[in-house]
Amino acid sequence: MKAAIASGMSDRQATLTVPGAPSDAAWSRYLQNRPERAAEIAEVRHAKGKPSFDRIAANFDALIKLIGEGHSAVTAGRELGINGDRLTEYLLAHPQKRPAYVAAMVKRAKVLGIRSTTIKGMPRRKDFTEAEFDAALALIARSTAPDLATALRRADLPRNGSLQRRARKDPAFRGRLDRAYSAHGASTHYLRYIKDPTEPRMLLASLLADKDFAAGFNRFKSQRYDRHDLAQEYCLAVLEGRLSKADLKKNKAMNDIRKRALGNSLAFTSLDAPSHGDGDSRYSVGDTIASPCGIHTY
Repeated sequence: MKAAIASGMSDRQATLTVPGAPSDAAWSRYLQNRPERAAEIAEVRHAKGKPSFDRIAANFDALIKLIGEGHSAVTAGRELGINGDRLTEYLLAHPQKRPAYVAAMVKRAKVLGIRSTTIKGMPRRKDFTEAEFDAALALIARSTAPDLATALRRADLPRNGSLQRRARKDPAFRGRLDRAYSAHGASTHYLRYIKDPTEPRMLLASLLADKDFAAGFNRFKSQRYDRHDLAQEYCLAVLEGRLSKADLKKNKAMNDIRKRALGNSLAFTSLDAPSHGDGDSRYSVGDTIASPCGIHTY
């Protein structure tokens, strides 16, 4: 354990790597009960950060040589007393070292007789232009489709991987990307309320293409269960010429829509009125209230 920790591993990595090592809890209790051992481990334990990267950098040439002779990164690191598991992360942080690693892996493939090795100096990705990145952000911000990956692929624009890769290097672009995704989330907010897998989502998406329906649907977003009915009633009022988009901000007009779509819960109703409101019901409102049987209602 001491040698593993001295090589740059954390206590957790050492307990997982060293054969027969105790569990994390047992190792912690061991150090607590033996302060002298804890002091020895503290002397060889590396400071927080990435000490294993420093050891890989100091032994990089020897590590690459062993890989070219047929070792894996792990076994080569074990030979040198360093943590070879961190080599991939080290190469991501130091891309200028990748060509040497690629050459060593090609040699290793020949030594081990591995065929069809597809190791390349640089990953094959399309170099997107600044205009294509801007177009991708615009598409994300205005799209109402839940599947952004398909929309970006069909438009031949940078997808999420390329966008996130650039965002990691460009803080300003990260802000623009976050705003675009926030706008898309607001545009597709209604999807989180759809629980039934048979819900005709594409039909709803086509309805949202209508400006009047989209305006009404957005206005009644707080009405979780009655949102569709209220939006449809608003569209009907617009077609009849009773309302316009400007009326969406007027409480009187909105109350009228709620009354027409859901009924007026504040209005007085006679107990002798028909229970169904069509005048042909044999049962009155008083009957439905007095009887505990739900059949009377329906």
